[in-house]
Amino acid sequence: MRRGVFFSLRSLLAKRERPESSLGKTLWFGLVVFSLAACGKKEAVIANVGPLSITQADFQKALSEVDLGYQNYVMTPNGRRQFLDILIRDKLELAAAQASKVSQSPYYLKEASRIKEEEKLRLHEALKYLLIQDWEKNLRDTRITSVSENEAKSYWKRHPYEVVFSQILVSSPKEAETLLKKVRRGANFARLAREHSLDSGSAIKGGKMPSALYGEIIPELQDLIFQMRVGELSGPIKTKFGYHVIRKDSQRKVSFEKYKDRFIQILEKQKLDDYLQSLQKKFPVEIIDEQFK
Repeated sequence: MRRGVFFSLRSLLAKRERPESSLGKTLWFGLVVFSLAACGKKEAVIANVGPLSITQADFQKALSEVDLGYQNYVMTPNGRRQFLDILIRDKLELAAAQASKVSQSPYYLKEASRIKEEEKLRLHEALKYLLIQDWEKNLRDTRITSVSENEAKSYWKRHPYEVVFSQILVSSPKEAETLLKKVRRGANFARLAREHSLDSGSAIKGGKMPSALYGEIIPELQDLIFQMRVGELSGPIKTKFGYHVIRKDSQRKVSFEKYKDRFIQILEKQKLDDYLQSLQKKFPVEIIDEQFK
């Protein structure tokens, strides 16, 4: 490793952006050509550091993780060698660490075990997510939950409005009633929501909820909110989340073309919910823990 190279690979890591300029595209193409030319053999080795090797694949992976400007510099002979020196430094540290007693220290072994378990869990969750996503896609492909444009348009004709409402969510009907009375006497709704609401996501926004179409609000609140007048207050309303004080902030008619995808998603979810309900005959649900019944 040459003197004067004190950078580590970690200090260069940054999210890579694909170049857009013609010069950037040319340099990117050069990197690809350089990579392909050097990878004629499987796992071609660039350098050895004791028992460890730096392969062309190692080089390209590390290069893909650094800033674009530095990638362009690595296209030059000096840049290429300097980047290799950085990889050599990291491999040298790794080789020394692996050969030391640190690799058998209680702390290292404990942390390594923890990381392996976390990675195992992340892999399990990722595979589960992938399986469910592919299963849902298959339901759409086989027309079990697919929604046609005509179905979506018919739904829009029945429910053409988008609403915005604010809420204060609390744990008891008495507290909800007290807050409702305060608002009706002129207290600031947003301030009370920030101070009392259990829904932290909306509380920091003064209770304001995201705009919603019919089908995007929980059933216990949905019909009520769409029937309310703009500016009207209501509550306490009990749901599985607690007790709500509601204020309707706005309502407007939306165009089908602009909101078509959202209407399709609403209907797909409804069809999926119905299908999942039917599956409970095949996969019975039994709540074991008494506190959840």
